[in-house]
Amino acid sequence: MLTLRLGAAESVLPIALVGGVLVLVAWGLGAIFGHGRRTALWAAMLTCLAVILWVTIGLTVVTHTGGSGGVNLTPGQEIRRALDTGAGGPRLNLVGNILLFVPLGTVAALMTRRGFVLRVLTGTALGFALSAAIESTQHLLGRVADVDDVILNTLGAFVGAFAAALLLALGVGSGRSERSRA
Repeated sequence: MLTLRLGAAESVLPIALVGGVLVLVAWGLGAIFGHGRRTALWAAMLTCLAVILWVTIGLTVVTHTGGSGGVNLTPGQEIRRALDTGAGGPRLNLVGNILLFVPLGTVAALMTRRGFVLRVLTGTALGFALSAAIESTQHLLGRVADVDDVILNTLGAFVGAFAAALLLALGVGSGRSERSRA
């Protein structure tokens, strides 16, 4: 599972800050050439991928000393264990696995051109595929591959995609409400 540590958060911060600056620069340059929103969304997607890959794979490569690995294919096993312990660390880990993928689902939904359902499905499917690939890679690196991580990451992508699709359906940020009044 993703273990959230203060050191991990500090190592992600520079990537997130550079990513934020990249999004703003991409938006500005894109606006000059008439593609501001789309360019910024691509920059945001690359930033999401960089942060997720650094937290899930990069930190493993840098800090992991090897191990026997393993695979947990029992859905809910680690989620129940984390909730039953009552400890803050395991619960924070569950929330972290969800929150890490919310931006990815959001950006994927915003990049999808049409339809509420298609936006939600695109963001959710991308989150699922990336999470499954990460768990497979972690297993190859000697860590435990856990189906619960895939479930939680996919849930995070779904939440982000659903929220973005809902906002777009309501016309928030699309300029639809201003055009209809004019």
